[in-house]
Amino acid sequence: MFKFTEEYIQRILDGFFKQNSQKYTLENLYVFDWESDKLIETRSGLIYEYEIKVSRSDYKNDFKNKKDKHVILEGKERLLPSYDIRKENYDKFGPVNEKRFLVENRKKPNYFYYAVPEGMIDVSEVPDYAGLIYVLPEETNKTKDGIYCWEGFYIAKKAPKLHDKRYTDEELNFTEKFYYNMLSWKEKCRSEKDRRLVTEEHKIPYAELFEKYTKLKKENAALKTLVDTEAQKTDFFSKTLDDDMQIMREYRKKLKELIPDFNVIEFEDKILEEYDDEK
Repeated sequence: MFKFTEEYIQRILDGFFKQNSQKYTLENLYVFDWESDKLIETRSGLIYEYEIKVSRSDYKNDFKNKKDKHVILEGKERLLPSYDIRKENYDKFGPVNEKRFLVENRKKPNYFYYAVPEGMIDVSEVPDYAGLIYVLPEETNKTKDGIYCWEGFYIAKKAPKLHDKRYTDEELNFTEKFYYNMLSWKEKCRSEKDRRLVTEEHKIPYAELFEKYTKLKKENAALKTLVDTEAQKTDFFSKTLDDDMQIMREYRKKLKELIPDFNVIEFEDKILEEYDDEK
């Protein structure tokens, strides 16, 4: 059974507009008062936001945990829910500036959509100010009703236009946001390079390399502290490669602390040679 992820839905939504009609496509950035899973600005200046949910519980929690966001999108209230909370904590936080909590002073997208696996939620569950997009599993080109859908998604409910304003790049502080987004992607590329070092260039499964480290830990009494430290942080055989690489880095660091003269690179190279010989 196909498993939906936020990354998969983000990729599918790239087809919502033709490429030449998009000015910016952003993912996981705080453009407004909340993090946007995906946001597209057209060349005409309209902003479409897509909130991605892959489970019903995640969808329901969006309304429980982000009340300010939904009040801003709906635009019917005068003050944000957080205003009352701030007033209750007056003595702790100091005087409350009501203007900071006025809904009319908060920016929001022109259109707001929920993007979910097909049928996960019903159209009737979506608030009036939001639209609904159904996303199909990978390599599926038919909806549940048997209608062909080559794009991989379709609009179950069209989002209403929330306002007509076109924000400038300066108003949305895009320069600073793009800068930090660039730094974030550089770090992701470093992690990817680290991953490929183990899985592609050396052609060795991570599990085998990890097994060698586990054996080394058992053979060396000085490394028994790993059981009480690293093992408590996460499962040894984690579900994602990113977690595995983090464990690997922790092992390298702990090895150097406990055995200063231990040559990590030589140890791993020896493992790689043994693996190549076995092949």
